[in-house]
Amino acid sequence: MSSTCSPHWTGPSPPRKEIRIKLGFSWLLPDPWAQEAANHFKRATGASVALIRRDDPIRGLQQGTIDIALVRGEFTAPRSARAVHLYDEPRIAVCSQDCDLAWSDHLDWADVPRRPLVVNIVSGTTGPWSWPAGQGPERIVETANFDEWLESVAADRGIGVIPEIARRRISHSAIRYIPLTDAPPSPVSLVYLPHAQQALVRGFLEAAVAAVNG
Repeated sequence: MSSTCSPHWTGPSPPRKEIRIKLGFSWLLPDPWAQEAANHFKRATGASVALIRRDDPIRGLQQGTIDIALVRGEFTAPRSARAVHLYDEPRIAVCSQDCDLAWSDHLDWADVPRRPLVVNIVSGTTGPWSWPAGQGPERIVETANFDEWLESVAADRGIGVIPEIARRRISHSAIRYIPLTDAPPSPVSLVYLPHAQQALVRGFLEAAVAAVNG
């Protein structure tokens, strides 16, 4: 009686599925924090960090498309979400090259509300909420994402206020950066849902804090 057996597989082993955590952000990850946090996380866990841009990272968190949201400025966290404050960024003003402020050496925070303010209402760090009630800008130009915000400032529809990292990382021939005096700093935070990939999330939070502290 003959018997039949399965042939012995001698080919390469199937690739192992990469373990990773998904970090969502709306624009410009802080540097060198992002690189240092990702490297520290990989050394500690063997997992990698997938960087996913979303106009609204918190919404991505709620939809399950990201595991941790990097959020700048003040925000409303989803129910049951937790947040870790990393550090604060200084702010800078931005205007069109055609604006009368273009060659000013500074702008005071108290003078910002006297001009039209271009605001990214989805993920912006500065808006009417940045001043006490009744003291904010009289005219707001609303945009829905960073690119719209930038091009609206360049088109001289109003001035903008943004974390100072933009001066190093964003070059645009039609805008000018102006130092802000007496401006409150803008917080940078990580937001997460505690039930999502708990071990990996905890590992990344530890790496993120370690990167801040050097």
